[in-house]
Amino acid sequence: MDQPGFTTSLVVACLIRVPSEVVKQRAQVSASSRTFQIFSNILYEEGIQGLYRGYKSTVLREIPFSLVQFPLWESLKAQEPPVRRSRVW
Repeated sequence: MDQPGFTTSLVVACLIRVPSEVVKQRAQVSASSRTFQIFSNILYEEGIQGLYRGYKSTVLREIPFSLVQFPLWESLKAQEPPVRRSRVW
């Protein structure tokens, strides 16, 4: 696993994931508002920083989790023999 590239990809993925999570969480709290209206209110009231609330903590959570999860997944996948599926026609 390419460590710098892997870490960079997680940081970039969080650039998209965090604002969508912020909007989603606010939509869950105020069921009467539309998604675009919630997005606009966040930008108007809090600026771009409002969309990235919790970005640092998300990145700090994702990197260690993924550094354990992906090698473990690949290791378990290598130990399991491939499943042969019969064709049913």
